[in-house]
Amino acid sequence: MLLTKAEATARKILLDFGIDTIEALTSIRLKDLIQARGAYYEEIEMEGNDGRIVTYYDHSVISINRSITDTGKKRFTAAHELGHYELHRNLSVNFDTHYELCNWYQGGSHEKEANEFASELLMPTRLFLQQCVKKKFNNVLIEQLSNTFIVSRTAAILKYLKVGTHPICIICSKGNKVRWWKLSKEMETAEHEFIPSWLRYKIKVTSGLPPPADSVAGQLMKSGRNQLTTDRIQEIDKSTWFLTHPKEKSTMFEYCNFVSQYNFALSVVWED
Repeated sequence: MLLTKAEATARKILLDFGIDTIEALTSIRLKDLIQARGAYYEEIEMEGNDGRIVTYYDHSVISINRSITDTGKKRFTAAHELGHYELHRNLSVNFDTHYELCNWYQGGSHEKEANEFASELLMPTRLFLQQCVKKKFNNVLIEQLSNTFIVSRTAAILKYLKVGTHPICIICSKGNKVRWWKLSKEMETAEHEFIPSWLRYKIKVTSGLPPPADSVAGQLMKSGRNQLTTDRIQEIDKSTWFLTHPKEKSTMFEYCNFVSQYNFALSVVWED
């Protein structure tokens, strides 16, 4: 798979530090890695932001909101700011981060690069795929990936969309409005067999409009509260999210990662 500049930069850092196993990856503290790369790390009270990097001449300070309680989110925020340091510190621009995963495909080139860097740093593609091979895709696998790499479910879903071994569609909603959606591209397995893509499907949602009322995301947005895992995954009709779809029989599921604090929902749709 062809790496982006951001992903290649992250991979080189892992190589330079001899980090090539999940145990080594999850045992290193992001604070230590950041400071070893030449930036100063601190955790402070921040109003309205999760992270920030300020660069003045040759000195950079990475600040993380100490009120973040989720370890996965704190790790991704720190890795995201390190991405800005590695890729953008010569631009003389300071970066503020606020729940950056909501805006993965909307945040502009610098934010997208920082996200790509963080994703590859925390979930190296080779190690990530090792955890996916010959495993059935479902919400349990997402939980396992999230726990294994100590990242949020959202981060694990977005990584799987790019490199995973089963076609998925993800739809991001915030404030009861669809923001964006992405579908897996055609994939090639290790046996050089091609996994069908979503080319025969036409998604029916429109950015700026509410998610379908019969979708899991629509139900959770309406209730406005987090639900049990059993409520966040449901078998759905293909017409819930798709205007056109193949007629052959298959079962479609939707798993929704809903974060009530941010009124944010990331739906994952797949066929069994």
